[in-house]
Amino acid sequence: MHKLSLSLVTIAALALAGCHGDDVIHAETPAPIIASGMFKDSSVSGLTFESGGQSGTTGSDGSFNYEVGNSVTFSVGGIILGTGIGAPIMTPIDLITNGSSDSPQVKNMVRFLTMLDSTPPLSSGIQISSAVQTIANSWNQVDFSSINLDADLAGIISDVASADSRIPVLLNTEDAKLHLTSTLLCLYSGAFVGTFTGSDQGRIGFHVNSGTILDSGTNEVEGITYSTVTNRYAILSGDRADDLRFIPVGHNDIRRFINGAPDSTDVDNDTDLTELESIFTGNFTTPDSTSGEWIKRIPTAASGTFSGTRIGGAADALYRYTAEYISAADPDRTNDAGLYTFDIDSSNNVTGVAYSIVNNTMESLSGVANGGLNGLQITTASGTTISGTINYDNIVITDGRVIGGLWNDGVNNGTFTTSGCQLN
Repeated sequence: MHKLSLSLVTIAALALAGCHGDDVIHAETPAPIIASGMFKDSSVSGLTFESGGQSGTTGSDGSFNYEVGNSVTFSVGGIILGTGIGAPIMTPIDLITNGSSDSPQVKNMVRFLTMLDSTPPLSSGIQISSAVQTIANSWNQVDFSSINLDADLAGIISDVASADSRIPVLLNTEDAKLHLTSTLLCLYSGAFVGTFTGSDQGRIGFHVNSGTILDSGTNEVEGITYSTVTNRYAILSGDRADDLRFIPVGHNDIRRFINGAPDSTDVDNDTDLTELESIFTGNFTTPDSTSGEWIKRIPTAASGTFSGTRIGGAADALYRYTAEYISAADPDRTNDAGLYTFDIDSSNNVTGVAYSIVNNTMESLSGVANGGLNGLQITTASGTTISGTINYDNIVITDGRVIGGLWNDGVNNGTFTTSGCQLN
């Protein structure tokens, strides 16, 4: 009797297990995170993009949507430019494996895109007209590694000329590289401030020398460090053409740079070069952040890490300028020193921030930027006056440089020079 009861219980239990054995709980796939980015070779509008379930055409500022962690493919009609992992800022470099501004595929892609611009000059961005977008559906894939792109694009150039009623211009490879370099420099224009730690510690401020006239010193990373241990600042420079230990920001997928602070002590008896008090080796992890390592040899060895993030920067800025300032008479490097970063809008209004690396204070600034001598007139919230002359051709900014810069806070004063660029 007990055996029968046990058997029935067992059978019932097995029956219940059988009924529910297929009820497996499946975890729901999380919805993708959608973010917005911008494609830059100047701002490129009219590109087709696709990232997972996101697709469309880039906006007037090069804007597109992408799924975070997913890839984005850009194309023009039947021509695929390439695919890269989605990011807030993407350029032709990001579409080529281990790409740089020297990669033949990158330079040819830039040549192709700039040729499509229906609204020259390129400084106003690259706009692919709706007529060209339509006719591009009939184009076959272009080999961007070709050594004879001119001939390969002959039919496409003819189509563009007919669709836009203009004569398309195909840049040579060197001009294409210069154009892309100018765009990349402008992406990193502005001020980055943060801290360095290790066997010495303190505050640091960087900026990229991003003038619109490209020369040997244009893409240098410069700045100021202030040690809270010694209460003394040092000027970081990247313009030592005679010293290979300095390198400008690299235009590749790393965005690496090396700069340093020279010292008057020549410890290896090399009379041609002053020694480096410290060397900062880093990279821009994003257009809004930088990090890396530092070493110091004078007066004693030290090392550590540093990091910084962007300050200032208006979304509607037409031009952006950044300068480092120091006191005029300051042999001990203990007076005020820091960075000015300011934007100019289409009405010549100036807004931005001033950051004192010595005092660790930040304040707003505002003013106007007009043509002519000392047309730049700025005042900070605490009353510091800043003036200078922006190189103008009539009322148009020509080369993105401020000359004759002066500042005065009522206690300290000094001079500064700065470069800037037109944002797209």
